[in-house]
Amino acid sequence: MKEFMMIFRNNYNPDFKPTPEQMEAIDLVLFDIQDVGVRFYTYIATLQLVMEACAEAEIPIVVLDRPNPNAHYIDGPTMKAEHISFLGYQQIPLVYGMTIGEYAQMLNDEGWIAGGITSDLTVIP
Repeated sequence: MKEFMMIFRNNYNPDFKPTPEQMEAIDLVLFDIQDVGVRFYTYIATLQLVMEACAEAEIPIVVLDRPNPNAHYIDGPTMKAEHISFLGYQQIPLVYGMTIGEYAQMLNDEGWIAGGITSDLTVIP
């Protein structure tokens, strides 16, 4: 995992998504990022792109779920389709009221990963 993160960080990728070449030597991706449940922090966009890369490469992803201080709070405007970007890939409220693990499950369950593919996802509370 450390090797993967170093490769991904050190080779600028304008799409922010791990490339197939970067995924070649990976057996498993461990996603462990503390999220506060606010859309414009790019953690959930990163999660979506990593889940997509994992699904395409048939690599399992494990998300370590952490408490979200805003987990029971939903507020703010919903992302409009014309403004979709790395600051928000899904039409969700600004404060979306879920943990990162719950969000990962929603990405899979709602078919929000590109092409409707799903990743081999395990969420560990």
